[in-house]
Amino acid sequence: MTKKPFTTRLDPAILELAQKLAEVDRRSITAVIEVALIEYAGRRGIRVPEDTKA
Repeated sequence: MTKKPFTTRLDPAILELAQKLAEVDRRSITAVIEVALIEYAGRRGIRVPEDTKA
């Protein structure tokens, strides 16, 4: 799978939260956002293809 760059604007408090989570999990902020999206999709009943799971 080819990863594509994605630019976003986050509220400073949300970005700080993502940084704290990344540090605790020893992940990048990008990985934290990917995991959050996959978990959110799962709770909404949207299946995520296996090759895209973090």
